[in-house]
Amino acid sequence: MASYKPKNILITGAAGFIASHVANRLVRNYPEYKIVVLDKLDYCSNTKNLFPSKLSPSFKFVKGDIESADLVNYLLITESIDTIMHFAAQTHVDNSFGNSFEFTKNNIYGTHVLLEACKVTGQIRRFIHVSTDEVYGETDEDAVVGNHEASQLLPTNPYSATKAGAEMLVMAYGRSYGLPVITTRGNNVYGPNQFPEKLIPKFILLAMRGKTLPIHGDGSNVRSYLYCEDVAEAFEVILHKGEVGRVYNIGTKKERRVIDVAKDICKLFSMDPETSIEFVENRPFNDQRYFLDDQRLKNLGWSERTVWEDGLKKTIEWYTQNPDWWGDVTGALLPHPRMLMMAGSTHFDSEDSKETSYVSGPNQTRMVVPTPKGGSSPQKQSLKFLIYGRTGWIGGLLGQLCEKQGIAFAYGKGRLEDRSSLNADIQNIKPTHVFNAAGVTGRPNVDWCESHKTETIRANVAGTLTLADVCRDHGLLMMNFATGCIFEYDAAHPQGSGIGFKEEDKPNFIGSFYSKTKAMVEELLKEYDNVCTLRVRMPISSDLNNPRNFITKISRYNKVVNIPNSMTVLDELLPISIEMAKRNLRGIWNFTNPGVVSHNEILEMYKTYIDPKFKWENFTLEEQAKVIVAPRSNNEMDASKLKKEFPELLSIKESLIKYAFEPNRRT
Repeated sequence: MASYKPKNILITGAAGFIASHVANRLVRNYPEYKIVVLDKLDYCSNTKNLFPSKLSPSFKFVKGDIESADLVNYLLITESIDTIMHFAAQTHVDNSFGNSFEFTKNNIYGTHVLLEACKVTGQIRRFIHVSTDEVYGETDEDAVVGNHEASQLLPTNPYSATKAGAEMLVMAYGRSYGLPVITTRGNNVYGPNQFPEKLIPKFILLAMRGKTLPIHGDGSNVRSYLYCEDVAEAFEVILHKGEVGRVYNIGTKKERRVIDVAKDICKLFSMDPETSIEFVENRPFNDQRYFLDDQRLKNLGWSERTVWEDGLKKTIEWYTQNPDWWGDVTGALLPHPRMLMMAGSTHFDSEDSKETSYVSGPNQTRMVVPTPKGGSSPQKQSLKFLIYGRTGWIGGLLGQLCEKQGIAFAYGKGRLEDRSSLNADIQNIKPTHVFNAAGVTGRPNVDWCESHKTETIRANVAGTLTLADVCRDHGLLMMNFATGCIFEYDAAHPQGSGIGFKEEDKPNFIGSFYSKTKAMVEELLKEYDNVCTLRVRMPISSDLNNPRNFITKISRYNKVVNIPNSMTVLDELLPISIEMAKRNLRGIWNFTNPGVVSHNEILEMYKTYIDPKFKWENFTLEEQAKVIVAPRSNNEMDASKLKKEFPELLSIKESLIKYAFEPNRRT
């Protein structure tokens, strides 16, 4: 059998449990492979899981979401990815009963984004999709032969249903587009680094604390457990020897009842099972047994190495040596945890987090933050910001700025359209100001909004208005990041005239549904005297690796239009937004650097400062219209009001050179 040799591997969900063991193993055993890992750092992820690989020159960590088509396409192209090992998923069954839509979004839509990126780039030689034994549904109690790879899929809970749905997409892309796919379906895995919502680490941590071990139902449910290093070896074998188009079960014939697992842990902690085990209400549906036939994988040369007793002892030893690995996990140790309610509770080491960003790498340029005049430190006690839009670009940068300026802040957990959750955020955090950087711009661009109009209204109109109203009730100023893409050049503001749209001008661009919603909500927000609206346009930052950066975007296009536009250099203007909050400024502000710059002028700067060999082509608006769904806004904004308030504000071209191109100069 011919052995497959990858060059550049993308591993999704690699700060999670199983994928981190796979990533560390590949980095350790194959230094010639480039390993790029992608993880959004959800509650059950931890960058400390990847410490063994951190210093390897062939390893790169990227913080991001597989649901971002822009990011996925960017990574596949710039990292020359030829192999994907797709682990990223929501996996805890209990959570799926409480928040099933998150599972659909992560497990099905996220997988679809990856598959589409593979189809578009046409460079993937292996796509290994990691599924679960639960897609088979319940195995008969008296069955002596396990489910084989061709067995019918009969999922019984929302989690397994989304994994089965993702498998169907993988299979379809394999058949329709010839994508070289392989699917794995695995038994339960245990070992070091696992988030303690899962049975074995939960029981271990509870036993360490002298607490009772909660068992769903009567504990007669049967499960098969594999040690994490054995599973990592299985993926190593499948990567190199797996046959395209095949499904591989990763299993063990050694089954255990849940009650017996609890008793084994009690024994190792010298606890009395009679008093240390508590029977609690069962799940809505709890499969009695999962049993796999793993002969196909064994034929590739893999076999289980770690016996249960040894694996359990090693796992307990690790947790006793690392009791605080996950921080406060009280919520996870409940009999029926709902960890998806813990929005924003990601886990990463404080030192490591400083190096974790949208795309991390040795040459990354950080955002420039001006030093306060006179060298005095900013106020630290009187300010506290509540920020919405944690996963967005501007929201993330605002948090970094607050950290650097010593301003207390927290990210909101509530959804903007949910008034009660917004009230809860304000009552819990007690902010002095609220920043709204949340909303829908489109996935991957504003064309998405044309076919998702109700979702766009819900986020951009209903959500923003609800937040403004709640803030008004609490006497809070809301700094609202809006858009200047609500205008287009017209007879009164012709292109090249230097006459820009002012704050009081009525929006005249209705070419895209996104712009319609933003203009609509801006008009309604005029009735709220507690709102400061900041019109951002074509945002730019010093991080030229970020796919949302306007410079990065147009430098990746084959062709660009060449039209002068007002733009926002975030490195200069985001600190100003904080100063505006301190000054309690209100009303509408054109939040752009003075003047305009064209696509060609930016790319000329890119050629001068970054890549002397860079070339591009122009096309007309008519030609552009053939490859986009919704027209784009082009305009000049009059920034004189902002310039008057902040006289030090640079013109767009000066700001571009100072903040974006000089820090990244390569020529």
